[in-house]
Amino acid sequence: MAINLEKLNDKILSYNAKLLPVVKNRSNNEIKFIYDSNFRDFGENRLDDFYEHSRVFKDVKYHFIAPIQSRKLKEICNSFTYVHTITRNKEIKLLESFDFKGEFFIQMNLDNDPNKSGIDENSLNNIIENCLESNLFPCGLMTIPNINSDPKKIYSKMEQLNNNLKKEYNFYKGELSMGMSGDFEVALDYGSTIVRIGTKLFDNV
Repeated sequence: MAINLEKLNDKILSYNAKLLPVVKNRSNNEIKFIYDSNFRDFGENRLDDFYEHSRVFKDVKYHFIAPIQSRKLKEICNSFTYVHTITRNKEIKLLESFDFKGEFFIQMNLDNDPNKSGIDENSLNNIIENCLESNLFPCGLMTIPNINSDPKKIYSKMEQLNNNLKKEYNFYKGELSMGMSGDFEVALDYGSTIVRIGTKLFDNV
């Protein structure tokens, strides 16, 4: 398993991107091989899992990658270094009020999937303006395409939106959190800088 993980990571690194192991719903014993392979960023979607994992893996930077409930955002801000799923102006204001010191992504929903969180292309400028007013700015954009969508089309549009922001704001870091176990290679071709992979890491565990 460690050899497969190393090969996967080498491929992702060749694109100047980073592998984010998604450890949701996994025990500490199951994810130990990832930690032992010197990964220090984990993707989580539940606070309960985070508390269990962080009790053992204390020097990891944790990424929150699930839809956000506003009442839990303060707890998320206090626990996570990265939040990938900001979608509302209200959440931007809350990040400001909580004095969040980490990094956050704006989640896009370009195929208007009613089962997924995120904003459409036309709403991006508005939320960026609110970020500027709050003296906060996202480090990048994130998306999860609908299973029936053409990932090339979605990821190409994400790359375009990201490049537009980089041109307009020279302080924008331009991260792209996109691509999972089934389509990460496509995402890399369209400029992904962080691929969130879970299932593929545990297929043979």
